[in-house]
Amino acid sequence: MQEGKNRFSDADVEVGLLDVLVTLAENVKLLVMGSLIVGLCALGIGFMLPQTYQSVAVLQAEQPTASLMVTAVVLDPVIDALGLAKDDTVEDARIKLRQQIKSAVGRNDKLLTLTVSARTAQQAQAIASAVLRQTFQESRPKGSVRTRLEAQLAEVKVRLKNAQDASQGLLNRLESSGAGVKGGAELARGYAELLNVSGAAQGQISTLETQLEGLTDAQLVQFPTLPQKASQPKKGLIAIGATLAAGLALLLFIFTRQALRNTTQNDTSSAKLLRIRKSLGLR
Repeated sequence: MQEGKNRFSDADVEVGLLDVLVTLAENVKLLVMGSLIVGLCALGIGFMLPQTYQSVAVLQAEQPTASLMVTAVVLDPVIDALGLAKDDTVEDARIKLRQQIKSAVGRNDKLLTLTVSARTAQQAQAIASAVLRQTFQESRPKGSVRTRLEAQLAEVKVRLKNAQDASQGLLNRLESSGAGVKGGAELARGYAELLNVSGAAQGQISTLETQLEGLTDAQLVQFPTLPQKASQPKKGLIAIGATLAAGLALLLFIFTRQALRNTTQNDTSSAKLLRIRKSLGLR
């Protein structure tokens, strides 16, 4: 009995596979040609869509600089300098420009990558350059902060000058023949301490000068690029996606249509198979 049931199951599988193959063979032209036509149409539409170019700049900066690039103090002067507002308000132009700008700091290399998108390669590069210039300008301290840093810088420079003068005096005394062994050791120790003070002062001066100067071109690892090819739209991906989607849709249409055509025949076959199984005692 089990053997008969297995034979019927194998026969059902074979019939089902043959039905599928027959359906595909009868509609292969529709399936292939229809998918290709849709893909070619999508490719043509891709050529008609407006193109987008991306200019990329890389600099040595951290997350606060990336956040500064999309603030109004940076974007508004860029909009005004490049005439990006046109018929829009400054606020609307700022929103659009903010959508064109992407900035991210690498987790490992700690480099800030600025990516600017625009309708033309020249415009993308011009916007990226303007954003960098304005960011550099805004990174410099202003007002009371600048005054405080300048005062600290002047104080450290005076401290460095005094330390250098004192160390030079000690050096002259060490070189003189009148210093005894004990006195020479004390002078040498004092000279070494003054050298440490001078080194620390020079480090503070360098740090304060960097803070006052803000970001400059010296931090740029890569100047804004002039893209040669459009980054969007990706016409190849659009065509491939449309072709696959059309193929799936046509497959669904073909099998649905075939199922509707065979509804009556399937009902009759099912009734016959049911009678055979009942006669053989199968379920």
